[in-house]
Amino acid sequence: MIRVCLLVHQYAYRHARVQRFAETLADAGAQVDLLCLRDPMRPQDGSMRGVRIFTIPVGRGSQKRAGRLFEYMAALILFAVYLLRLYVRNRYDVIQIHNMPDFLVFAALIPRLFGARLILDICDPMPEFYSSKYAASQRRTLMASVLGAQEKLSTGFVHAVTCANPNFKEALVGRGVPADKITVVNYVPDSRLFARSGANARRSGGSAGFVLIYPGTIAPRYGLDLAIRALPALAPKIPGLRLIILGPQDQYVRQLAALAEQLGVSALVELRPLVPLRDVAAQIAGADVGIYPALPDPHMSIAMPMKVLEYAMLGIPVVASRLKVLAALFPESAIMFFEPGDVDGFVRCVLALFESPARRAALVHAADEAVLPRLSWDKERQTYFELLDRMLATGARLAPSTEGEGGSAEETS
Repeated sequence: MIRVCLLVHQYAYRHARVQRFAETLADAGAQVDLLCLRDPMRPQDGSMRGVRIFTIPVGRGSQKRAGRLFEYMAALILFAVYLLRLYVRNRYDVIQIHNMPDFLVFAALIPRLFGARLILDICDPMPEFYSSKYAASQRRTLMASVLGAQEKLSTGFVHAVTCANPNFKEALVGRGVPADKITVVNYVPDSRLFARSGANARRSGGSAGFVLIYPGTIAPRYGLDLAIRALPALAPKIPGLRLIILGPQDQYVRQLAALAEQLGVSALVELRPLVPLRDVAAQIAGADVGIYPALPDPHMSIAMPMKVLEYAMLGIPVVASRLKVLAALFPESAIMFFEPGDVDGFVRCVLALFESPARRAALVHAADEAVLPRLSWDKERQTYFELLDRMLATGARLAPSTEGEGGSAEETS
């Protein structure tokens, strides 16, 4: 039996990509442990679909850079101690560290010396991510250099690197990571959670009205203020219009609420709190249109938004900013693009879909034909298992069992 430990600076139940790796390994017969932060809502260690969960006494706290750095360093020390204890008991064949931060790979220093094989999974490349998050900072260039240096050290320390899409691989190779060290394991939504049949049933039983929805990270770079600014123009033309924004309730959410009040559209906006990953599909399923009004920047332009893929799996037509990553995947026939930041363009797209159910159906059909066949976890799992087979000197192989996905019809950052 292959023994694997996954390590992530996040709560076990809030990181879709890590959950996917863990459950896939467990389903294939591996012994899987997950070492993560202690969720204040779920303070005890436990298990999840055959995965044992162990936690360190650190939570996610400060949004300020200094506070986040302290949190990262405290986590690094505690992860190293807890991981060593687990390694002595279990002698893991593979330890897979999920960023951010990249330098958590050094928590596995001693297990590496004793033969454990290390993988760094780049969920998001840190130089691009922090450039996006702190775009207005005067220290942006210095920070990018520091993050690039720690990325280089971290990728050099591990035996293999995985990343979440080809754009990330291109960025890593551009900063000197050997291409043959990087394996792209695209993250695609779980069709067991985002099931088309269940969504259609829930939508057919929904209330009257026209619902726009956005689930996920709520921050200025996601352009959600644009959707609120569009409501005064949309409301007189769309009876029963509602905008649902689902995500963590923080300072920016309060700013969005204040904007809605200022524009006189508070009654049309629902700012719902974060729900567990397995409940997201139920929230999306009753909507008429999924929106993604993100703004382009070094990270947003190359990071695949899972929510857009989830819309497609659920058969929800999509209105989105024309970003590089989406334009590469969706043909014009499968999505309603508007130029980033263009409120009037967003209004035109939403009105066009409201006025034409046939147009909505055509978008969904085109996405089914052009996009969904490329969203196959079976293919990604096979790529991942082949990497593990190459890394393991024992020659042990994981069973390439399927989940029935096949591409047929989950930022945390």
